[in-house]
Amino acid sequence: MKRKISAVLVFVLLLCIMVLPSGATQNTYRKIDVMNTEFGPVEVETALTIQESLARSNTKRASAAQTFKFSGKVIAEVTLSATFGYDGKTAWVVSASGSHTTYDGWKYGGEKITKSGGTATLTATLSKLTSSNIPVNISLTCSPTGEIS
Repeated sequence: MKRKISAVLVFVLLLCIMVLPSGATQNTYRKIDVMNTEFGPVEVETALTIQESLARSNTKRASAAQTFKFSGKVIAEVTLSATFGYDGKTAWVVSASGSHTTYDGWKYGGEKITKSGGTATLTATLSKLTSSNIPVNISLTCSPTGEIS
């Protein structure tokens, strides 16, 4: 009985080891910009996350998440996610989608996602009460060799 259990455990461990290489690796890059608005300075932190699939080397999935802060408080989080295909000569957007969360009475509206060649772009606006809008503009671009920016 102990040998059967040991054999099953060894089989499961070997199976797990074989599955790991087909998983995906993930890299995240961050940058912070300051946008001057009628409200005052709004800090925009962008986190670019790139997921590389080892199983399908001609596609990449990426997301750009922007966190908007005003007076030290997070007022909104907006994310553009896209899957790209590339073949060394050209790149294209397979799919793109957006998501958002707002805080402290801020509203999100006018979202538009466009796909052109190897670029996906999300545009929208953030607003509060009757004040001017804060523009949201996020782009992800894939080169023909699979470089994401």
